[in-house]
Amino acid sequence: WRTMLLDYLRRRTPKVLLTSPEAFRYFELAMFWMSWKRPQKYRQLFWVISPLIAAWCVVYLPIGIIISFMIDMRTFRPSELLSILQLFFNALGTPLKVFFLRLFIWRFYKAKKLLGKMDERCTEEEERLEVHRWAVRCNLAYLIYQTIYTIYTNTTFLSAALSGHLPMRLYNPLINWRKSSASFWIAAFHENMLMLFSVTHTLMSDIYPLLYGLMLRAHIKLLRLRVEKLCTDPDKSDEENERDLVNCINDHKLIKEFANTIRPVIACTIFVQFLLIGLLLGLCMINLLFFADFWTGLATVAYVNGLILQTFPFCFVCDLIQADCERLTMSIFHSNWLAQSRKYKTTMIFFLQNSQKSIAFKASSIFPISTSTNIGVAKLAFTVVTFVNQLNLADRLT
Repeated sequence: WRTMLLDYLRRRTPKVLLTSPEAFRYFELAMFWMSWKRPQKYRQLFWVISPLIAAWCVVYLPIGIIISFMIDMRTFRPSELLSILQLFFNALGTPLKVFFLRLFIWRFYKAKKLLGKMDERCTEEEERLEVHRWAVRCNLAYLIYQTIYTIYTNTTFLSAALSGHLPMRLYNPLINWRKSSASFWIAAFHENMLMLFSVTHTLMSDIYPLLYGLMLRAHIKLLRLRVEKLCTDPDKSDEENERDLVNCINDHKLIKEFANTIRPVIACTIFVQFLLIGLLLGLCMINLLFFADFWTGLATVAYVNGLILQTFPFCFVCDLIQADCERLTMSIFHSNWLAQSRKYKTTMIFFLQNSQKSIAFKASSIFPISTSTNIGVAKLAFTVVTFVNQLNLADRLT
C-alpha cells in the first residue's frame, strides 16, 4: 500500500512515465475518502455516507460554532475567542467553496480529458519526460498542502487539550465535556476528527486551482518548444511544415479550451477566499500580538501558513502563466518563417494574433487573480490590527 501510495512521486524512467491526468491522483484519492467520488462497488453505502460527511463537515460545524459561541461567550478567554472567530469565518467560507467545486465537478473530468488529448501530441520522449516532471510536482504539491493543513489541525488540538479545554468548544448535544476526563477526551477526539475532515474539504477547494495552473504551464511550455522547432528540419517539405504549424494551432486551441473549462470554478472559489483572507489574517495577527500563549501562538502560526497557501501559490502561478503566454508569442514571432510560403505566413500571422490574447483568470469577473491582488487583499489585515489598536480593544479584553 505504501509503495502504491508513493508511486506517483517516483523518479522518471523511460518505460514508466506519468501522464497529465495522473497529476490529480492524490486529489482523486481525497475525493474518494471525502465521498465525492462514487466507487465502483458499494454504491448504496456511498449514497448514505456522502451526505452524512457533508452534513457533518459543512452544516454541523458552522452551526455548532454559533451555538457554542452564544452559550459560552462570557467564559471565553480573548485568545480562545479569536481562535473560534477564525474557525467560524473559515467555516462560513468552506461551504461556499465546496458548493462551487461540487457544482462544477463535471468540469474537473472534462479538464482531465482535455489533458489526455494534449498528451497525445507528446510523441517524443523528451516531451513525455516533461509531462512526467510536472505531474510529479502536482502530486508533491498536494502532499505538501495535506501535511501543512494536518499540522495545523493537530497543533490546534494539542494546544487546546494541553491547556485543558476543547479546540473549538463545539456544541455537542450528546457529550458534556465538563462531566469527566473521559467525556473531555471523547469530545476532544470528535472535534479533532471533525477538523481533519473539514480541513480536507478546505484543502481540496484550495489545491485544485494550483494543480490546474501547473499543468496548464506544462503544456504551454511544450507548445513553445514545438513552435521553436518549426521549419528547422531541412528534410521536411512545405506541406509538412504547414502541417506542423496547424498542429501547433490545434494545440493552442486545446490549451484555450482547457483554460475556459476551469475558469468558472476558479473564479467563484478564489473570490470567496479573497473576501475572507484579509479578515482572517487580521484576527490571527491580533491573537499573536496581544493574547496568544506559546501553544495558541504555535497553532495560529500554522493557521497563517495555511491561509497563505490558500491563495498566494495560485496567484503566483497565474503571473507565471501570463509570462509563459508572452514567451509563446515571442517564440512564434521569432520562428523560422521568413523563407516559407505565403500560405504558411498567413497561417502563422493568424496564430500570432490569437496567441497575443493572454490566458488570465479573474475572481468572479471582478479581481484579476495575481500576486499584486493577493498582496492588496492581505493588506486588509494591517487595517484590522490598526483599528483594534486605535480603539484600545486589546487592553479592554484583557
